[in-house]
Amino acid sequence: MKRLIQWGGKHRILVADDEPDIHAVTRLSLKQLSRKVGPVEFLSASSGKETLQVLEQNPDIGLILLDVVMENDRAGLDVCQSIRNELGNSMVRILLRTGQPGAAPEQQTIDTYDIDGYLAKSETSSNRLYTAARCALKSYQELVTLERHRAYLAAVNECAMTLAADVNSDRMLRLVLDTALSICPGPIAVLDLETFEHTGGPRHVSLHLSPENDVAAELAAEGVRGRVHRLLLSQRVSEPLLVDNGILIPLQLHHELGYGWLFIDGVVPDELARQTLALLAGHAQNAVYASLALSALRDRKTQVFEEMSI
Repeated sequence: MKRLIQWGGKHRILVADDEPDIHAVTRLSLKQLSRKVGPVEFLSASSGKETLQVLEQNPDIGLILLDVVMENDRAGLDVCQSIRNELGNSMVRILLRTGQPGAAPEQQTIDTYDIDGYLAKSETSSNRLYTAARCALKSYQELVTLERHRAYLAAVNECAMTLAADVNSDRMLRLVLDTALSICPGPIAVLDLETFEHTGGPRHVSLHLSPENDVAAELAAEGVRGRVHRLLLSQRVSEPLLVDNGILIPLQLHHELGYGWLFIDGVVPDELARQTLALLAGHAQNAVYASLALSALRDRKTQVFEEMSI
């Protein structure tokens, strides 16, 4: 799954203009915005080239207030095309501003350059700038959320399609771990599962994934197992639970054929990520149960054939 833009609770607005006074007036005009939408951070650029550099370094910018005329008469228009086509950033909202409204007709500009609004420089301190900025930020948040929904569901669906009953259970659970980390990136993810099969008795599986080296990851995984085991001794967990700086997702197989948990440490996911992890856990439980059921069916067939041969 490609890296997603995560909204971290702070709205980021890039003011791109070659006039220093415009930067100051814009910040002053939008000062009240934080009271309605939450924390706002302003970034600055004075040319088209600098605008693209700032956006590359800060892909979570939600809104660009972009001057048409900077280093040349169409610098802002060229920047719009570069943002959408070269950077491939379809999320950021762009409000184009100019001191010469007739130079780029509003309807034609909006249709051609995929922008969200067109403002005259004379409106820099007006209510229209405030309204346009607030609507653009709201639109950006909704787009980011929709993209996360799409990417999360695609990741879970791809994993679920791979979780066939005849796939090795260790490989199956490692796929689940990998998908969980793609949904909720953290320093380590640990999965612990004990199953009760018809033959061979209980089987315990414990896996972990981490970008750290093997020794550090193993130590971290042992620490996670200890924390979770102590927690489970004191309370029953039946749904995803935030634990310190991590999240615990219980795993419970049908007909009490097994139980366990998945834990991602070092991260506190939002509600959307928690719901997606719970959905992933449901697929994992069903897949492991199907694998055990298939194994039991094969065992029964083997026993029948052995009895018939005798």
